[in-house]
Amino acid sequence: MRHPESILIVAGETSGDLHAAPVVKALRSALPDARFWGAGGNLMRAEGVELLAEVSDLAVMGFTGIPKILPTLSRLKASILKRVTEENTRLAILVDYPGFNLNLAGSLKKLSNPPKILQYVAPQLWAWREGRVKKIKRNVDELAVVFPFEVNFFLKHGINAHFVGHPLVEELAGYADSKPIHPTSSPYVALLPGSRRTVTATHLPIMLEAIQVLKSQSPGVQVGVGIAENLRGWNGWAEAKTASFTLWDDSRALLQQADVAAVCSGTATLEAALLGVPQVVVYKTSGLNYQIAKTFVTISNISLANLVAGRKLVAELIQDELTVDNLVTELKKLLFDEPLRQTIIAGYADVRRTLGSAKAAEGVAKIALKMLN
Repeated sequence: MRHPESILIVAGETSGDLHAAPVVKALRSALPDARFWGAGGNLMRAEGVELLAEVSDLAVMGFTGIPKILPTLSRLKASILKRVTEENTRLAILVDYPGFNLNLAGSLKKLSNPPKILQYVAPQLWAWREGRVKKIKRNVDELAVVFPFEVNFFLKHGINAHFVGHPLVEELAGYADSKPIHPTSSPYVALLPGSRRTVTATHLPIMLEAIQVLKSQSPGVQVGVGIAENLRGWNGWAEAKTASFTLWDDSRALLQQADVAAVCSGTATLEAALLGVPQVVVYKTSGLNYQIAKTFVTISNISLANLVAGRKLVAELIQDELTVDNLVTELKKLLFDEPLRQTIIAGYADVRRTLGSAKAAEGVAKIALKMLN
C-alpha cells in the first residue's frame, strides 16, 4: 500500500507564497491525503503546508545582500535534501526564487532517487543571464510559465515549457476592472515604493518630496502610500504619516482607488496595468548593485507592464533618472495629459489580452498531477 504523497513546495518571497497557496489548494482536491511541506509564508501555512522556513527569513536585498543570507539558505537546502530522501518525496514544486530554487533543483537531481521537478514562474532569462538556461534544461522536468512569449524561448532550448496564465489575472478578479478615464476633481496618487526595506527606504523620500512639490502646484491632490505586508512594522513610514498621507496595507485596493501611480519596478507594475492605473515606474539601488545588474541585463525596458506590452507604454525612471523633478514631471503628465492617459489605458487592454484568462494555479496543478502518474 502506497503511503500518502509527500510533496515539496518552495517559495522564497511574498509573491511566491501568494502564487503557491492556490496550487496547494487545487492539488488537495485531487490528493486529499498528501503532505505538503517546504518554505513559504502565511498563505501556504493556511493551506496546510508545513514550513521549514519563512519567506521573511529568505528575502535577499540585491546582489550585495546575498552573503548575509547564505547560511540560512544552506541550512534550508540541507534540511530539504534530508527530508526528501527520508520521505521518498516524488515531486518538488519550486516557485520563482530562481537563485535558490535552481541550485536546489541541481542538488535534488543528484540524489539516488530524485523527485520530479516542476518550476512555476520561470527565471527571466530572456531578460538577463541567458546562460542559466542549461541549468534549467539539466535539472527541471517541467516549466510552468506565466508569460506566453516565454514558451518559444524555452522550447527552442529544449525545455518543456507550458503557459498556464498569469496568477495576477485570477488574483485581481475581485477588484474593479473599470478605472476613471478622467482624473477626479481631487485626483488620487498612489505611491508604491517597493516590498523590500532597502528599496523602499531609497524610493520613499524621493516620492514624498515629489508629492509635496506636486501638491504645492495642485493643492487638491490626495495621496495614498502602499505598505508591503512584510514592511508593516517598519518605522520608516513616519514621514508619510506626518505629511497626512493615507497608508494602505492593501496595495491593490489602493490602486483600485488611484487615478495615477508611481510604482517600484516589479510585480506591482503589472498589477497597476491590470487595474488600469496610468503609472510611472521607478527603480533606484546602490551604485554597486546597479553596475552589477547592467552587466547582465539585455533588455531596454525593465517594467513588466512594458515587457508584456512589447513597447515602452509607461515611463521608467531608473537610477540617476529618478529625481524629484523628473518624478513630478511624469506624474503631472499622467494627471493632466489626456491623450497620454488614453494611450496608456488602451495599451493596458493589450496587456490583459496577452496574459489571457487562464487560471494559473489549476494549470500548475494539472501539470503536477501528470508528473505523479
